Amino acid sequence: MKKLLLVLMLCLPLIGCQIVPFVGPIVTGVIMWHEGEAHKFYYEEPSTLYRSAKLAINELGYPIIKDEIQRNGNYYIVAGDDDKFKIIIRKIKPHIGEVKMRVNFMGNKPYAELVYKHIDNNLNTIDFDDQGHPTKMRKFIQKNQ
Repeated sequence: MKKLLLVLMLCLPLIGCQIVPFVGPIVTGVIMWHEGEAHKFYYEEPSTLYRSAKLAINELGYPIIKDEIQRNGNYYIVAGDDDKFKIIIRKIKPHIGEVKMRVNFMGNKPYAELVYKHIDNNLNTIDFDDQGHPTKMRKFIQKNQ
């Protein structure tokens, strides 16, 4: 038993993480990649994530093609012309939301990370109306459609 443990300890640095590549998805920071789709979890409500995702898409200059709230309370956004972004925002637990994103058919990691960066930057952004009052979600949705 000790010999087997010694052999494993000597061989493990040589093969790295390739010993069990099928166990889980690739994790880059806090973004998980699974079959060309990026997943990122936030300690935020889905409505806040939805607002932030729409702001990020508008900042990057992509047109929003489809924008809907599904029956189960998830948000679904399709944006972009040549590079198509499909974003699903769903509630995992109270105050925990997930943003799933696929860019193009096979997934494009740099574009997805760029959008996630903009989403992160917009999480604490508050939009104000002409009178200086914070806008509600309904006003934001109507303003940008």
